[in-house]
Amino acid sequence: MKFLIPGYRHVATAMLVAGLVFLGAGAAKALDKVTIGTNWLPEVEHGGIYQAEATGLFKDYGLDAEIVPGGPQVNNAMLLLSGKMDFILLHTSGQVIAAAQEGAPMVAVASFYQKDPQVILSHKNVGHDTLESLKGVPVMLSQDSLSSFWPWLKQKYGYTDDQVRPYTFQQAPFLSDDQAVQQSYLTAEPFAIKQAGVDPNIFLLSDYGWNTYATLLVTRREVIEKNPDLVKRVVRATLEGWHSFFADPEPAEKLVHKLEPNMSYPQMEYSIKEMKKNGIVISGDVSTLGIGTMTDKRWNDFYKQMVKAGVYKDGLDLKKVYSLDYVNDPAFLAKMKEKYPGIVE
Repeated sequence: MKFLIPGYRHVATAMLVAGLVFLGAGAAKALDKVTIGTNWLPEVEHGGIYQAEATGLFKDYGLDAEIVPGGPQVNNAMLLLSGKMDFILLHTSGQVIAAAQEGAPMVAVASFYQKDPQVILSHKNVGHDTLESLKGVPVMLSQDSLSSFWPWLKQKYGYTDDQVRPYTFQQAPFLSDDQAVQQSYLTAEPFAIKQAGVDPNIFLLSDYGWNTYATLLVTRREVIEKNPDLVKRVVRATLEGWHSFFADPEPAEKLVHKLEPNMSYPQMEYSIKEMKKNGIVISGDVSTLGIGTMTDKRWNDFYKQMVKAGVYKDGLDLKKVYSLDYVNDPAFLAKMKEKYPGIVE
């Protein structure tokens, strides 16, 4: 490459400047493209991911991230395994364990939720004011629930499968019948139900012993083996996204509303309030290990719980199911506490 630099008489000086120009041009390293599939439509329940996009955190970590929303007809696990996604969100630890029992090479690398927001709703003052009182009562459940929290409820409270009724994710049946009982998500359906003038009992299952991790960040084993640095940067960008989100959720709210106009600001504010009040993201081990934390003990306890409930077979090597290599870093937690004071105490 030849440079013409007026005023320079010495070739050595010209070559030095040319070299500096070349180095400067190469300093802007290309961003690594990565796809992240969520487990539902755009919502603030995925606040850390949308915050990382809205505030430029993904780019700060050298990532060109594409967030692909999920939904009722989207099987993001299959998209991950087929290579169409690099990372996905899965609802619970159980989904990762079930995949591992089928030989699927999926690995959880962080858990955004320390408590599963899964709830059971019932009407007040009709004899359904405790989980114990729901034995023998019809309960509207989705198909996925039958292989997750329902077997645990059956074991713990003596529920039976003849109680199960289909849940269509519509609130009209619950609102029109004061004997109705249904599953819900803490941050979602109760808002619409309360807006309609009904104040239901809300049983947050994680407060009753349902011990799963929730909203887990999952990738393929080959991604970890081939590019562990990419995994580390995706995890850290999203974890910092959660710190930033709880410091000021407005960027994520604006992006979510843009992508999903039906997601109203009052609904989003309700969701954030419930997440904070109930310690969905920040509770338990987070104070010492940081947002996204997972532990061997928690994974083992949940696995044993579900083996006892008859959902999984015993003998699975759990080390194939999750990795702690990208979470539980004291130095990263200290950095986040300094940058976003008061978020994690």
